[in-house]
Amino acid sequence: MHTSSRPKAIVIGAGILGLAYAKTLSQRGYSVDVFERSEKATGSSIRNFGMVWPIGQPKGKLLDRAMKSRQIWIDVCKAANIWHKQTGSLQLLSNELEFEMGREFLERESPHREQLQLLNKQETKALFPYAHSQNNHGAIYSGTEIIVESREAIRLLPQYLKATHGINFHFNSPVIDIGTSFIVTAKKQRYEADIIVLCSGYETQLLYPGVFESAPVTISQLNMLRTARISQTIPALCAGLSFLHYGSYDKLPSTAIYKKWASENYPKQVYHGIHLLVSQNYNNQLTLGDSHDYGMHHEPFQQDDVDQLILDYMNDVMEIPQVQMAQRWTGQYLKMQNGQSEWFEEIEPGVFLANGPGGAGMTLGFGMAEDTLGQLLD
Repeated sequence: MHTSSRPKAIVIGAGILGLAYAKTLSQRGYSVDVFERSEKATGSSIRNFGMVWPIGQPKGKLLDRAMKSRQIWIDVCKAANIWHKQTGSLQLLSNELEFEMGREFLERESPHREQLQLLNKQETKALFPYAHSQNNHGAIYSGTEIIVESREAIRLLPQYLKATHGINFHFNSPVIDIGTSFIVTAKKQRYEADIIVLCSGYETQLLYPGVFESAPVTISQLNMLRTARISQTIPALCAGLSFLHYGSYDKLPSTAIYKKWASENYPKQVYHGIHLLVSQNYNNQLTLGDSHDYGMHHEPFQQDDVDQLILDYMNDVMEIPQVQMAQRWTGQYLKMQNGQSEWFEEIEPGVFLANGPGGAGMTLGFGMAEDTLGQLLD
């Protein structure tokens, strides 16, 4: 319940970052209102794999943040009766060089990570019978990864946060103006607050466009696919090309050799920023992807050849029979170009911009909100 004695907060955006900041502000004693321009969340928070993916985060602050987010996801999903599965993950290794990269990763990271193993061919096949019969050289197993059905979880969380935290949600309420201590909606309604947090994702043109224009950011567009229901049950997966994508794998001894090998053997996949991720929801559908095309403007036309490059690579590392595609879509997210994993900045008095976890919003969002607000408010 809102009371006059509580400080007021406004959060703009009901994606994962908006929900995370609303939850954290409420827990810190604020009366919170969330404004979302659409009827329900439609941005990158529902267009992803639903992967909470600590294995991809480098040790230190970001791995700690990912593990914090992981525990919050587990707690919230249990409390809200939202489907989630603690699958762990397999990174399929398809040749001797990738297995050597796996060995190097385990040697460096095992002291810092729980439930990490390097599996041989037989152990990989036992956990994942559909590993490619000829190209299976083993796998990195991690026990920390979680899958949610993001397109449902993100849209169910507002009901839970309203019921348990008293957070008010205003859907179909585009915000057209922000100033110190107030916002104005498209319906010309004015709301006041002590703190305002803008979680607008990849939308850079509506609110504070000058701030985004001068910032070191780009937008990544990715191709995504979903299969029809399959009979098999599989863990969350990635593969060798993921060594080129995640910060957790940076600067392994064989990284330079692997980059050269990948460019020679998968030049088109490397050009399009393709690496393989596979998650499975409660309907046994697989979400597949992805590619990365960077720039501040993207055409809305999905390229079949990029989809096919994703599928070609998938077929090189795994063999699941009778996979039929049911959905294809593109997603977009804002990415920092200065090496930072977050963008939390006071852009005018009492107005904060929260953005920048890139493609790791599901993995880092809850922890980012707790960390940044903790530094601000403590």
